[in-house]
Amino acid sequence: MTSGAHRWIGADFALGRLGAQTAGIITAPPEFTSELFDLLSPCAAGRGHVAESHLEKLLGTCGRLSYLVPAPRPWVSALWGALSGARAAARTQKGEAPPGRFPARRFASAARWLQTLLRPPAAPRAPALPLEQIVVEKIRPISRKAPAVHFDASPWGAGAVLLIAGAPTEYWSLEWDEATARKLGVQLGQPHGQTAWEYLAALLALILWGEEHAEEGLHLLGDNLAALNGAISLRGRSTLANITKEMAWRKVRFGWRFAAGHLPSEHNQLADALSRLSAPSAERKCMPDELRHASALALPDIASVWACS
Repeated sequence: MTSGAHRWIGADFALGRLGAQTAGIITAPPEFTSELFDLLSPCAAGRGHVAESHLEKLLGTCGRLSYLVPAPRPWVSALWGALSGARAAARTQKGEAPPGRFPARRFASAARWLQTLLRPPAAPRAPALPLEQIVVEKIRPISRKAPAVHFDASPWGAGAVLLIAGAPTEYWSLEWDEATARKLGVQLGQPHGQTAWEYLAALLALILWGEEHAEEGLHLLGDNLAALNGAISLRGRSTLANITKEMAWRKVRFGWRFAAGHLPSEHNQLADALSRLSAPSAERKCMPDELRHASALALPDIASVWACS
């Protein structure tokens, strides 16, 4: 709930509550983000050329947004980098575009990221949701009593369990498909893609439970340190970068709050079994008895995960 909202120098300011704390909330006005969404469209299309004057206006508007709220800053930096690269290419006379224009493909990825952040991908013509910067006296720690998510992945599938007060209450499992393997640049059944599988399993778990438990937060626990580090730092190269893109914007959009921690393999047996339900006979495991009273949840179509990349 917010109160005392007012507009000043192109931003909306209000007081609100964040749990037990009073928070100052700075919001980018919806008409501003809608205008920016439209300015991004020629770049996001990834086809043809974009006038340098349009890009300068776009980046000026993006700079204003990133000044108001922190979430878009990585993508705005990527646009600046693309412009610098395009100008350098033009100076070397590579003939990428006519004078005063640059190829849209150079800016497409960052522009699509920003458009996804500015407007829900499931409803592309819906009004833009507000981007906020919330200022509080200190960051609220996640209580030790908050729900925990145990997740795991194998080269054949993935699974996760939601535990409340230590008891399994919900779970999901899936079998990887060829389309997902191609997206990640790995092969089904091959261990060399393990970190990518684990990182994607963490993202799927957060998609399912992150928004529902945003207020109290979640403990995200798994046995792959690289995947956990990606979830914390929101960094990753190559294949992992695609997963990071998807996790980063959703964390902002849906207010995910989670603490990531290592769970030794010997304590991650429930999720491990779920990830191996479809494995070859030598690696296959059975449905754990401990989940017989828990609710099985259906995941969204995994193809819908790739909103940014």
